[in-house]
Amino acid sequence: MSKTIADTVKALTDFESELDRVKSGAAESKKKLLKDAGDWAEAARVQALAEAQRVASRRLSKARAEAEAEAEEIRMKGQASTKKFAESISKHKKEASELVLRRLLGETQ
Repeated sequence: MSKTIADTVKALTDFESELDRVKSGAAESKKKLLKDAGDWAEAARVQALAEAQRVASRRLSKARAEAEAEAEEIRMKGQASTKKFAESISKHKKEASELVLRRLLGETQ
């Protein structure tokens, strides 16, 4: 009977040692899994950020091109208006000079 008890105690001790080894392995696996998940999350964050920057850069380039085209159109319209104004002044320059001269000389219309 003493041998049976000794065998049972030895079996329980071996079982407890194996259980401790499995628990330790599970804890290590959990740490590795958490580390890997953190690494994957960081890689996904970096990739998402890079993609967001690419999208923002494309949108910014498109908006800049549209704004430059609109600015060029406004500039061209401004030049055309200035040219028309200059032509109008040039056409009426003689009349304006005569009117100013008459006013300065005190003449009325």
